[in-house]
Amino acid sequence: MTTRIYVIGHRNPDTDSIASPIAYAHLKNVTEPGAEHIPVRLGPPNRETRFVLDYFRVEAPMLLENVYTQVKDLMFDEATNVSLDTSMRSAWELMAQTGFKSLSVVDGRGKLVGIVTLGDIAEAYLASSGSFLRGKVPVRNIVGALDGDLVVEAKPEFRGVVEVTSHGGVGIGEYGGSRLGAQAGSGNGVLLIVGRGYIGPEVLETPGLEVIVLTQEAPVFPELLGEARRRGITVIRTPHGIYETTRRVSQSEPVSHIMTSADIVSFSLEEQVDDIKETMLRYKYRYFPVLDDEGRPVGKIARRHVIDYTGKNVILVDHNEKSQSVEGIEQARIVEIIDHHRVGSIETGEPIVFINRPLGSTATIVDELYCQRGVEPPRPIAGLMLAAILSDTLAFKSPTCTPEDVRAARRLGQIAGVDLEEFVSGMFSAGTSLEGKSEAEIFFGDFKESRIRNLRVGVSQVNTYHTDVASLRKRLKEFMEHLQADRGYDLLLLMLTDIIGEGSELLVMGNQPEIVERAFGVSLKDEPLFLPGVISRKKQVLPRIIRAINTM
Repeated sequence: MTTRIYVIGHRNPDTDSIASPIAYAHLKNVTEPGAEHIPVRLGPPNRETRFVLDYFRVEAPMLLENVYTQVKDLMFDEATNVSLDTSMRSAWELMAQTGFKSLSVVDGRGKLVGIVTLGDIAEAYLASSGSFLRGKVPVRNIVGALDGDLVVEAKPEFRGVVEVTSHGGVGIGEYGGSRLGAQAGSGNGVLLIVGRGYIGPEVLETPGLEVIVLTQEAPVFPELLGEARRRGITVIRTPHGIYETTRRVSQSEPVSHIMTSADIVSFSLEEQVDDIKETMLRYKYRYFPVLDDEGRPVGKIARRHVIDYTGKNVILVDHNEKSQSVEGIEQARIVEIIDHHRVGSIETGEPIVFINRPLGSTATIVDELYCQRGVEPPRPIAGLMLAAILSDTLAFKSPTCTPEDVRAARRLGQIAGVDLEEFVSGMFSAGTSLEGKSEAEIFFGDFKESRIRNLRVGVSQVNTYHTDVASLRKRLKEFMEHLQADRGYDLLLLMLTDIIGEGSELLVMGNQPEIVERAFGVSLKDEPLFLPGVISRKKQVLPRIIRAINTM
């Protein structure tokens, strides 16, 4: 089974947290083909990111809601399925071949309808009277159980009693009901097993006869075969003697007659391992069927599969804090982190690759990895990384921007074949458009939450580009007041960043506003509070907030 590794950006994704996972997953798949790297997102792309994806004709990564360990993440056994018509003998042989003592029984659409176990087969065989009164038996089952050849093919199914005849047509054994029942229109027929000494075509006069089985000792009379064909009577030839043939006939009965079909305990691929553990403890079954979303068995799971399981494999991109990551990250196995933010609260159980560099964008780090490994990204991938760098550095105006970001962007722009000025204008115009957005959509479009010395701090940033800031400020102040009260933030900030004017207006809510005054040397009585040159949350806002809290 190929190892699956999810490449994950942060919650409330921006362009970098969508583009960099796509680009890094592509690089890993090219250079490490032994694993499948899957880029994912933790929310809907914002308008800027949608513009970029549409511009380069790239589909958005799939949405990942959580990384809790699910049944599909476990190394469970392959399914062993049989059809409703499968004979008991064939089921037993499959059990002997695979070592499994239970099989899933499926219908014509492959859906689970029952379970048959070795115990079911043993009980049915020991209790068998040779009667097939419980249901129809496909003739092919009888042929298979007898290792036989179908000499004359008449009806495809048989249901009735078994009569065994050896010398001169004398019945030496009759099993399962009476021939009177077969003759009286009960819907049942007779299967006649004959050995040496039977008197040829005369056996065809047996009332209710449907099937003749010629054993190893029985001679074959051509006139018998011709008359049987004319009368519509099936004739089977077997290499076994009369005793072995009699014993094997009962093994041709379909598993549908003996399977358990009620109260089957099964699990879906999507169920969480923590949930199925409790169920497995309540039932003493050795195996439980695993079903896909169509109800088809795709495997079987035992207690041993859930004892020492490992979580989903993930690579965190553009973040390294639990509060910004996917739900269930504590159950996942983090194998790498590629980031350009401060080191946060993520813990790992073992050493990992952790690349954390003070650059303007994670995409710059990913581009360096492409260069190190001698891989040139395809045009769409290069375009996505270019857009991520331009977005994160505000087209090189942010103080987080470094010469490495600029060099990477120039190189990627040549590969992508775009005019930077024209592309930046289109991207920022799309990204700053607030048309039709609610206050919550605007505020949480680019929102980061952090824990700083037990204080809950949230910072939102909204880039403005030819935007009516006064109207926007009025809309968001009341929303922030309710949000701060409802969720108990100690400090809630909103940066309204003017991309052209290269500064940010700051809105502040919380029970400790003095932190902001200490951090920036301002008074919150002065409204609106504009911070010239402050356009980076990561480099110009959060570090000052952290220092102010630490010095309180």
